[in-house]
Amino acid sequence: MQKSIRVQILGKDYPLRVHEEDEEVMREVAHTVDSRMQAFKLKHPEQPDLVAAVIAALALAEEVISTRQTSSIVFQAMDREMQLMDRELVDALSASGTT
Repeated sequence: MQKSIRVQILGKDYPLRVHEEDEEVMREVAHTVDSRMQAFKLKHPEQPDLVAAVIAALALAEEVISTRQTSSIVFQAMDREMQLMDRELVDALSASGTT
């Protein structure tokens, strides 16, 4: 079921419709975006809000891409390790005559 919520970013209210189970996550997302934009505006108060939004979006997208790349590397390493363990298990079972 969807519900209406309001989030605040750079002092402006934004109404959103979210699934009830996603409300907390969406509020956290909005808070993260607001924090990034506030930090940018503190360093560059002369810049318009749109510039702050674009810079915040770029920084967050960079983090997402970096996290995906790191996750992919970790998953590949885990897959190789599991394949090695599987071969060792098969070899051990074959040596003991269990297979």
